Amino acid sequence: MYTALGSPSLPGWVTNGGDPCVENWQGVGCAASNITSITLNGINLGGQLGNTLANFTSIITLELSNNIIGGTIPDNLPVTIQRFFLSGNQLSGSLPSTLSTLTLLTDMSLSSNHLSGEIPDVFSALTGLINLDFSSNNLTGPLPPSMGNLKALTTLHIQDNQISGTLDVLQDLPLKDLNIQNNLFSGPVPPKLFNVPNFQRDGNPFNTSIAPSPLPAAPAPSPSLSPSTGHVPSKEPTKSPDVTNGNPPASGKHTIWTVKFVGYILVGVVSAVVIVLMVMFCVSKHKERKSKKVFRKSKKDVYPKSKIGREPQRLGEPKIKEVPEIKEHLVKPTNTVGKAASNVVSNSSEELKVNASMKAPNVAYNTKEREATLYSPMRGKRELNKILYIIDVGI
Repeated sequence: MYTALGSPSLPGWVTNGGDPCVENWQGVGCAASNITSITLNGINLGGQLGNTLANFTSIITLELSNNIIGGTIPDNLPVTIQRFFLSGNQLSGSLPSTLSTLTLLTDMSLSSNHLSGEIPDVFSALTGLINLDFSSNNLTGPLPPSMGNLKALTTLHIQDNQISGTLDVLQDLPLKDLNIQNNLFSGPVPPKLFNVPNFQRDGNPFNTSIAPSPLPAAPAPSPSLSPSTGHVPSKEPTKSPDVTNGNPPASGKHTIWTVKFVGYILVGVVSAVVIVLMVMFCVSKHKERKSKKVFRKSKKDVYPKSKIGREPQRLGEPKIKEVPEIKEHLVKPTNTVGKAASNVVSNSSEELKVNASMKAPNVAYNTKEREATLYSPMRGKRELNKILYIIDVGI
């Protein structure tokens, strides 16, 4: 193997003789005198793997990733191997059919090489395989049926190839990380694969290779339908756009949660509107009651028409000013007592008539004082009595 790799400059490694376990060769692990692992990652190894790998009867781990190893993967692989990593090299050719003999295999990565051809149907006995990576190669054809026997497989990376067909063979596997991006997979995605926590599927022409089923014959248009809309409802259930594009259907729990959330928002809005209307109603009622109280209070301060001329002025009440006509007769000198008396009597009677026809307290405008005054019939009557008394005494 050292010679097939081009005899690289590795500490301790020699072409002939020597003991890797006793001399601690670089990257070689041993159990007693048996070589159990060879780990030489990223040290610019070239050459090829050769056909001597089967001589390692106890090897468990072979890691030669990120080098420039070319050639093909040898057919005679050690059956004891459990971890097989050759990613990031220059390997070409197809996958060997002898992979079926690696019954103890748990992890294998052959990514980022130049492997081509179809994936062989070699996985029936690899029931312990957990991680498998064939990504970034030139692999073609469909997935083999034996991949359905990988009952321990949790990680499968086959992106960036030209693999075609459907994904039905993977639907019952316990996958947690599935990457099938940038391939030629067609057909609908199995619903079970939507439960994979990390499922990456972009770059595949899903549903393009399956011919659509013929539509049923359109029934005669119903008279109730509008002539302008020649749409006839299909009997087949409408598929969700997410399912058509290979996306998982919306979760039922998520839909129920969304409906509940919208309901809560509507209830909150209606409650807020009701509260605002109640507050506005209470404020309007309060203002109405307040205005009624003010009106009643102001009404008490006004002399009703029925009381004018009936009740005398009470002690402490503001004096009601006389009507200017009566006052003028009192201060204006007269030539004859009889004429004054007759004028006062006539003016008083006219004022009493005017007062009886008014609906509110009488207001007279005095040209000398320039102010509004209230006229009291009772006071006019008293003044009239005084004048009559003076006339009587004078006579």
